[in-house]
Amino acid sequence: MDQPPKSDLEKEPEVVEVSQFDVWKVIKPGTIGVTTGLGVCFGIVIYNPETKYAIVGHLVSPKDTTDLTDILEKAKKLSKSLGKMKAYVGGNTLESENAPDFKADYENRKFVENKLHESGFQTIKIKYANLIETTEMRIDTRTGEVEYIKHDDIEDVWSRQDEDEEK
Repeated sequence: MDQPPKSDLEKEPEVVEVSQFDVWKVIKPGTIGVTTGLGVCFGIVIYNPETKYAIVGHLVSPKDTTDLTDILEKAKKLSKSLGKMKAYVGGNTLESENAPDFKADYENRKFVENKLHESGFQTIKIKYANLIETTEMRIDTRTGEVEYIKHDDIEDVWSRQDEDEEK
């Protein structure tokens, strides 16, 4: 007996990974975009609920590069209005070498937040990591759901990534 066709949500979607070496990628509708190992790096997800396109970024130092500007320019090309798009920021645990005031970390955070507000985003969700945490960010473009998955041990995440690469 033939099985009825699966709905788009029942099918196993393609997963597109974005590393710090990729910097950012456009994630097409029907796929999952993910960036992992966001220790001190910033994870940026921009999602268009109308077209279901997303952009996932893994930024090392947004204040010192044009990476965030490049992402925002691409987002403008994917939508008539950034106000209808949703922006998510995660990762960026405070660097111990910047203690005790963490000035450089807070400057980068403020830069990212200001850029997103200035660009006209109405929806911005931010979840920075705590000390010694690393974050994984995932977006399912079918639903627009963004997950922030936090790990308490950065070494554990790196060792799992090494195991995955060996397979």
